[in-house]
Amino acid sequence: MILFILGVIGMTQIMVESEIMEPIDAWAKTHLPTKVHHGLFECHQCCGFWCGIILGPVLISSNPFTVVACGCAGSFLADLGALILDWLEGPHAHAEA
Repeated sequence: MILFILGVIGMTQIMVESEIMEPIDAWAKTHLPTKVHHGLFECHQCCGFWCGIILGPVLISSNPFTVVACGCAGSFLADLGALILDWLEGPHAHAEA
């Protein structure tokens, strides 16, 4: 369970926030519909859902109802993780230098 929780949060952070995804993000922005791009690369809650859907059957269960529940849990966890990380960084993290 801890691996699922940390995996969803980490996978979402990589998809939404990391520099290593920038080339894929740039490609997706020009080749995918705006809503799909937003859901995969800009929204922690949306991306967390899909990360939960991917990690659920791998780490928890392949039962379809459980997979959907993992997606919902992933959505919440990713959003919560982003809020906590923003809070830990504090107001100085986004200030212009």
